[in-house]
This record gives sequence, C-alpha cells and structure tokens, in this order.
Amino acid sequence: MKICFFIKYEITWGSSRERVGVYLESLKKRGHVYRIISVIPDRLSGIGLGNRSDTSVLFRWFYSFWYSKILKYLKFIFLIKISPGFDVIFIQKVNIPVILLKLLKARNKNIIFDFDDLCFLPESAKDIAFWQRLKLKWRHWYQDPKVLAMFSHVIAGNKYLAKIANDAQQTNVTIIPTPVDCRAYSPCQRGKNYPLVIGFTGAGENHLRHLKLLINPLARIGKTHKFIFRLIGVMHSDKIKSLFSSVNYEFDCIDWLGVRELPNAIRSFDIGVMPLVDDGQARSKCGFKALLYMASGVATVA
Repeated sequence: MKICFFIKYEITWGSSRERVGVYLESLKKRGHVYRIISVIPDRLSGIGLGNRSDTSVLFRWFYSFWYSKILKYLKFIFLIKISPGFDVIFIQKVNIPVILLKLLKARNKNIIFDFDDLCFLPESAKDIAFWQRLKLKWRHWYQDPKVLAMFSHVIAGNKYLAKIANDAQQTNVTIIPTPVDCRAYSPCQRGKNYPLVIGFTGAGENHLRHLKLLINPLARIGKTHKFIFRLIGVMHSDKIKSLFSSVNYEFDCIDWLGVRELPNAIRSFDIGVMPLVDDGQARSKCGFKALLYMASGVATVA
C-alpha cells in the first residue's frame, strides 16, 4: 500500500513517534510505501512549552500561531490535493474542520483517525473546569466528536476514547494502546542507590496540574527520608520549577532529554510516579509513562 501519515508532531517527538514512528521500519520491510506530513516542527515543540529566557512571550505566541494554526491548514489543503495518490490516509491526533474533512473524503474515502488523548470534548467530560474548556477550545484542540463518524476507521488508545468514537456512531473502532519499544526500554542491573531517586518524565506545563498532586506527599516524605526528585521535561517552565523548591529533598530539574537519552535516565529512577487529576481529560490518557517505568524495571506509582 501507499500510505500518507498526517501527524501532529515530527516523527522524533511524543505520540507521533510512539504511535506512528515505531511502525515505519516494519511497514517498509513488508513492502509498503509511506509519506509523512507533520504539522508542528521540532523547534516549535521546544519553544512553545514553558518560559524560555531566550525568547519573548510575543515571539513564542506568534511562532505557535503560525505553525499550529495557519501552517496546519495549508498543509492539510496540500494533503487534499495529493490524497488520490494514496491507498490510505492516516491522520494522527490532528483536529481538522468538518468542511476540510469533507473535501478530503471526496478525493479519498480511506481515512483512518488515530488518537491517544482527548482530542474531542464529549458530553461525558462535564467535569473539566470551565476555564480549561475555554483554553482548549481556543487552541482548536477540541471539536464535536460527531466528526469521528466521517472516518472509515478509528484507532483509539484506550476504552475511554473508544467509547467516545462509538457514541459518535463510529462502528469501526480498534483499541491499540501506545506501545513501548522494549529494545530501547528494558531493565538493567540495579545497585543500591543512595539517596533514593523518585522520578517523573513529561512534556512541560502540559502536566502542571497533575504535578501539583505531588507537592504535599514529597514534602512529607522529605521530613523523614533523604531522596532526589528527578523531573525530566521541565521545558524551561518557571511554574514547574517553583512547585518543588522544598529544602526537605533534592530537586534534580532536567529541561529536556532526547529519545536516545531518555531510557537511561528512566533507569536511574528507583520509583517512577504518574500523578493524574481524576477527570475526563486524565481518563483519556493511555498510561504510557507508567508503561515506560515498568518496561525499565522501575517501581511504579500511578
């Protein structure tokens, strides 16, 4: 087959890597041909999160608006133009207006949509705070889930997301959890670490509200035990750094690590934590952090 992947990030980043990139070598070996069109380049992924001292707020806003809004639609129009040349169009976690989807479907009916996060705001997610709804709608991340019925097939990361698709009258739904490449993430021979390392990995302020759940527990533990809290993926965020300025424990703050460096960093943890606020947005997540910890032989608290 000839497959066109229309993905949110470049193949080296986040869910685009884990839900598309890990399969490309296998597809190629089986004789399939693919093309990748990514909406957001790696440079934006780094600049758009957190508070960087080397870039102004206005610059980051304009940079984000250009790539994630204007360029997204230009690239999708290009996809519509070239779509008849492919057997399958695979859209990974990119929300597109209904009118553009109808134009694409008129030129190629074989469109698959894959999502491992809450890209649509279902009625069942009424527990999401009002200000969060406004913020997420402003970012154009959310739209009516009824659009899911327009795709020939939907791939969901978990049962919660699959139900959103089913409720939208989509009958062709497959659940594929985000996989872990165990060639990269595997246990190592562990010595006795002192002090103990509690670790977290994530992408900047996307996890701010969840990280706040750790403030009091870590402070209490720090009164009786020595440990290091190693946070990977701060993305230059002053808000995140200010959460863990306790004198009761050591805070190891790492702004970002590349895909090749991350497995060894996770293996340095004794305990990996995945805090989640209990609401609809969090229930849509696929537990990938916890899977990375467990694949690395790290004790996991979620």
